[in-house]
Amino acid sequence: MQIYVCIVERTNAKNMVDIHAHILPGLDDGAESVEEALRMASIAAESGIYHMAATSHGNYYPYTIEQYKDAFHRLQEAITAHKIPLKLYSGMEIFLDDDAFLHLERGELLTLNHTNYLLVEFDFGEMPSNMIRRIQKLQKMGYRVVVAHPERYIAVQKDPDLALFLYEQDCTLQVNGGSLLGMFGRRCRQASERLMEEGIAGVIATDAHDTEYRSPDIQELVNYLTQNYGFSVMKMLLSENPSRILKGYDILRQEYEEGKEE
Repeated sequence: MQIYVCIVERTNAKNMVDIHAHILPGLDDGAESVEEALRMASIAAESGIYHMAATSHGNYYPYTIEQYKDAFHRLQEAITAHKIPLKLYSGMEIFLDDDAFLHLERGELLTLNHTNYLLVEFDFGEMPSNMIRRIQKLQKMGYRVVVAHPERYIAVQKDPDLALFLYEQDCTLQVNGGSLLGMFGRRCRQASERLMEEGIAGVIATDAHDTEYRSPDIQELVNYLTQNYGFSVMKMLLSENPSRILKGYDILRQEYEEGKEE
């Protein structure tokens, strides 16, 4: 059974889309129970997220596709039963080492909502040459690559031109909201701010893991983005582009010319 849901066309400040969240219980280092997952869902919806990709770590924890689908359907049923206005979409955060390609060939990993978009991450200390080589290999296989939290990689922090190169190679750069808010330290925040200032951030996501330290509450993030980059940029990165990704469409690539809201 495919986990595929149509996404509403209308987007506004109360219709946000999160393409990176570890909400499925018991699969990885995210939600530990259905109860915690429901609290995460409630927090997300209350802060304006109505659509969320359940991107458990794909090839980093020992669960099967069937276990993923079972956890997905059970949680969506529980969310609906509790009348929480949140729709889940399938996907995984794939650790892109050389072994990942074998898992992909075996059909053991999921794209985002059955599109050709793959959400990938690297070891924080990965060499740039390995990152580029593996991304290019995925692209030759027909995948569109969403690079999770590039601002957290040491190579990007040391050499901002690496992020620009990935952007120019048609990667979508997914910044963590927590990075912009300083949750991961000064270097991470500075790197994420550079991505924003250069106009190469393609989407912002929560990368939520729990209800406290890494929760899916985006109210503070919405305010920060609106004040510093303008409402239209906030809407593009938190609603329009993530929605386009889950539909399999091209994202909007826009220079941040509007500036701050007065």
